[in-house]
Amino acid sequence: MPDIKTYVTTKGALLAVPTPEDTRTYKSVSHERLIDLTLEGIARSGFALDREVYSMAREGKVANGRYTISSVADSEMQIQIGWQNSLNKSISLKWAMGVHIFICSNGCISGDMGAFKKKHQGEVQTFTPHAIAEYIKTAEEVFLSIQTQRDSMKQIELSKRVIAELLGRMVIEEQFITTTQLNIIKRELEHPTFDYGAPNSLWELYQFVTYSLKEDHPSLWMQDHIDAHNFFTNAAGILVPITTTIDITTEDKRQLNLFEDLYEAPASSQLENEELYVKEFEGVVVYNSDEEEYDGEIEPERGDED
Repeated sequence: MPDIKTYVTTKGALLAVPTPEDTRTYKSVSHERLIDLTLEGIARSGFALDREVYSMAREGKVANGRYTISSVADSEMQIQIGWQNSLNKSISLKWAMGVHIFICSNGCISGDMGAFKKKHQGEVQTFTPHAIAEYIKTAEEVFLSIQTQRDSMKQIELSKRVIAELLGRMVIEEQFITTTQLNIIKRELEHPTFDYGAPNSLWELYQFVTYSLKEDHPSLWMQDHIDAHNFFTNAAGILVPITTTIDITTEDKRQLNLFEDLYEAPASSQLENEELYVKEFEGVVVYNSDEEEYDGEIEPERGDED
């Protein structure tokens, strides 16, 4: 098994990281606050917590928390709740739900349901507690949606040519896969570390990709997983009919444009000024960009992380 870099830490280490003071344009949300809100929301919703995992970088100024729920699961995966936070204005607060795959501990994160992204400004401190409480209640709905997506992907068989097309788009167009991660995926294609029960399928390729993302820096981990999930669910909608092997040949020029429209338009749930990966719930304030000066928090580019 290839060595996978890790930034895993303990809850105690995160709790010890000092939280900066608020300013006129910066509103902090402590790691401790996010931990408490998430655990409280899980308990109040009547779900059974399985385990909690934390990672951090930059002396704890950037951190992730992940929580798996044993009572929302099937034989292959269970619901996973996660957040990403910074205390140095480097990244926005993100909160999302997805699944944890039992056999390999890979993570899949949906950016379409039960998720939000918010800068550390404006009403973030009042928005966050209510949003987390409401979205945790939708865990079963999110799980059923990802279950359906998984089962559909398992039915889509891929040829080597299509796999090459997809990987090329991930690296060159979407840029959520690095060349290092591409090498991990190549090794998995040749000699899979785990059996995902659907050889040569879109689901298997998706798992190879999320396996490679285990080495992601904490500042990139959540967004890369959301980008990967969006990419594969969109691909599943294009690669039809299911249960057939799809290939691109020079004899069928129509298939050369198979992936042409893969990422034509953003999802309707994304706002122009700020991304919001949620459905509206009664009583939850829908985020719009705060019209005030703000002195920081630019999402990291690859190579900026340390």
